Amino acid sequence: MKVVVVGGGLLGLLSARALSREGAKVTVVEQGDFGQESSWAGGGILSPLYPWNYSKAVNDLAAWSQRYYPELIEQLILESGVDPEWTPSGMLVLEDDQDQITKATTWANQRDMNYIEWDPQALAEHESEIGGEHRGLLFPEIAQVRNPRLLKSVLESCKRTGVELLANHPVTELIHNEGQISGIRSNQTFYEADVVVVCAGAWTAKIMAMLEQDIQIRPVRGQMIMYRTEVGQIKRITLMDDHYVIPRRDGRVLVGSTMEETEFDKSTTEQARKQLSDFAEGLYPCLQKVEIERHWAGLRPASPDGIPYICSVPQYEGLFLNAGHFRNGVVLAHASVQLLLDLIGKRPLTFDPEPYQLDRS
Repeated sequence: MKVVVVGGGLLGLLSARALSREGAKVTVVEQGDFGQESSWAGGGILSPLYPWNYSKAVNDLAAWSQRYYPELIEQLILESGVDPEWTPSGMLVLEDDQDQITKATTWANQRDMNYIEWDPQALAEHESEIGGEHRGLLFPEIAQVRNPRLLKSVLESCKRTGVELLANHPVTELIHNEGQISGIRSNQTFYEADVVVVCAGAWTAKIMAMLEQDIQIRPVRGQMIMYRTEVGQIKRITLMDDHYVIPRRDGRVLVGSTMEETEFDKSTTEQARKQLSDFAEGLYPCLQKVEIERHWAGLRPASPDGIPYICSVPQYEGLFLNAGHFRNGVVLAHASVQLLLDLIGKRPLTFDPEPYQLDRS
């Protein structure tokens, strides 16, 4: 089977790797450089932010990925020699609203997730670097990956397993014969395929418009900043007021993120830089003594309900989507690829496919 994957982010590369391991001859076409869009720009938290506010469809994928990510990381290290730095740093959610705490603990109990509830005194004892008085819920088993390293690892794995990787190859046509997909055209070249998988992130709607398909995925800009601190000074992923702080193994600390409707504008703004630094330095006063090392933006691929499209495309045999993961591309990626493999291989399904279809009416 010949497969063309459109999009060279984490979803596209993991899809290509998995299909290649199943025996397919796989080509990935990417309009720019591999792994330089939202997969690279995000934080790498292996959990939805405030998962109790997400649908069952999102949480089912997240739970499967969380369970099997350690195994995937071990495989990738062996295949690529690059460590994606899977780290079970835990996720601390600061929340002073009792109704929200009750909602969170109810959700955690239903999912059999371990958590620790801290009042302000306990939080101050365990997290002395946090400024102010807060209540918190610690989810100690939530992990993170360093997503730029994860992308390097998956990319190298694809190279070693024979995936053809074509950067700077924007798709100009999805080619079919009476509804049967036969390939794509890029840079005036036809690439034959039995199956085409569109994993083009925020650009998916533009790709699918070539077939007059109205796919509801739009770009939502997120800006982030990064500090460099002493190793171990900040220990855990920390969430508050829909923002987060993520400590890496080498002492770098990521802070994010904004939510901006700016179409395909990836520029950064001084307003966002100040918003994020005020949040971070108010929460962790130790960051006031540290310079901001980097400031960047990415475009999240947002579907209307936050649920990705992982499905075949009606009326086009051999055409599939794996896109629209919004803020949760990294945590949902592993499970999304599993469902995609099941659908393409027409084998027993790991998940109920209905929530991820194009038609959700």
